[in-house]
Amino acid sequence: MTELLRNPDIMAKAKQELTETIGIGESIQEKDIPRLPYLQAVLKETMRLHPITPLLLPRSRIDVEVCGYTIPKHTQVIVNAWR
Repeated sequence: MTELLRNPDIMAKAKQELTETIGIGESIQEKDIPRLPYLQAVLKETMRLHPITPLLLPRSRIDVEVCGYTIPKHTQVIVNAWR
């Protein structure tokens, strides 16, 4: 949402595509997605700029203890990028 507010021209173009393809006041259905290439590109670029998960999911190579918790060997470790 922030990226669209920062780029009003992109938001206007995406809104125009929605209006022309779906119509005003209509809900977007899953079947409509292939007909919205610009909106798909906007969403993909937003996810590229602000990924919801880390790109690499490291695994523990050995059993390790962190803050009193044992992390077994080969456990997938996900890092909270927001803290």
